[in-house]
Amino acid sequence: MYADAVEALYGAFAEVPRPARVHGCPCCVAAGEDRPLLARPLRDLTAEDLARYAAKALGTWGDETDFRYFAPRLLELAADDAFAYPDPEAVFGKLSRAGWERWPQRGAIAAFLDAFWTRSLTCHPGPLRIRTALCALGCATGDVAPHLAAWGRLASLAAIRHLHDFTADDLVWKRGRPAPRIACPGRPYDQVVSWLFEGAAVRAVGDAFEREEDEDALALLTEIDSVLRGLP
Repeated sequence: MYADAVEALYGAFAEVPRPARVHGCPCCVAAGEDRPLLARPLRDLTAEDLARYAAKALGTWGDETDFRYFAPRLLELAADDAFAYPDPEAVFGKLSRAGWERWPQRGAIAAFLDAFWTRSLTCHPGPLRIRTALCALGCATGDVAPHLAAWGRLASLAAIRHLHDFTADDLVWKRGRPAPRIACPGRPYDQVVSWLFEGAAVRAVGDAFEREEDEDALALLTEIDSVLRGLP
């Protein structure tokens, strides 16, 4: 499913022309620094080729038209955590900054994001920590409620393991209250807080208890339940 979504993403963007140049701020981008980006087919560009552009895109290097050309490759690489820098959240967040929901390719992007989340939930360990994947989606879409609902089905041992990791390793205390260790501010952050601490996650764990027979899964669910119910 994920591989199909990647192929569909490239297909949707196939008619976007390669820029003749990708201009940048002369104080930040050296003359000719864009040439390696344009010297090979898009899918042949490596994370090393694109990392500096990925960090500067839509700021001091290139515009929305340029970014649209590179978007499929940037998303594919970021989803696989191929960049040492920038972080996946930053790359996905540039979609929102570019206004991807207005693009003709928005359907392919939405399908890719859904497939990315499905892969994240069904692979443990995956290319990204689950908190990073969730935050990347929040930065791209501004709404993680559908993704939390999918996670809440706890439909696989991998999804349960991810929730165990999240509750064991990715909660911090701020002013005497628990908070998720994620870097997507605003609505997505509030949605995660609500899901974790206002009952939805506890109910999801309870529902999973009712149907699970796997001993490893039941042990993980017991630990998750203990953490969530022990939070003030």
